[in-house]
Amino acid sequence: MKQALLLLFFLPLTLTVKAQSGYCLTFDEYEADTWYPLSQLELKYRSGNKSLWYGGATYKPTTGDSQTDNVLKKQARLIRHKGSLYLNCHGLSCDGRKFGNRYATAYVFDHDYFLFTAMSIQSASDVKDTAKMFGLIGGAVAAYAHKDDFMCYILFPRSGIVEPIDQLMMDMLLEGHPDLLAALGEANEDIRFSPQTIIPLLRQVGLIEQFLVPQ
Repeated sequence: MKQALLLLFFLPLTLTVKAQSGYCLTFDEYEADTWYPLSQLELKYRSGNKSLWYGGATYKPTTGDSQTDNVLKKQARLIRHKGSLYLNCHGLSCDGRKFGNRYATAYVFDHDYFLFTAMSIQSASDVKDTAKMFGLIGGAVAAYAHKDDFMCYILFPRSGIVEPIDQLMMDMLLEGHPDLLAALGEANEDIRFSPQTIIPLLRQVGLIEQFLVPQ
């Protein structure tokens, strides 16, 4: 079962996608399949220790043009690039903790919502507070950065509400699939709610879709 889940996690999506890089300013533009093209785009991955200090999102887009970079940072909601979708976490928070001003890998979830993956901002905030309190900045951050403590979150785009995918959420999403709930329970506790466990399970029940061509 674990091997099957890993295969699903890394399985390339085979639906037709648009290869051109671009961005949407609003979720309405995404639904209308309206993209502003980007002739040049680099998504710089932010390491775990930097994610701790600036929120859970991990990608910084750069185009070589400062004006466009500012639009991507503060106004754009979604970027598509090389067959993947990225969500701007600017202004998003969960349980009062902000994700920061960077992008996170995202998927269309159940037609109308977005699932995105980011470092657990609750844990990250706890480590930041502890490090600041005791002056353990380097050691605390370095130790935490190796934990790979990423989670899945659901964004409700109309309201801006973000909910973590935890046990209660998975109980609802996998209702009627006792075999998948059992597989979740058998997963190692350290990765039980990580993307590598959650995404394959949700794919099996058809909740995660291709994203570039809205239906």
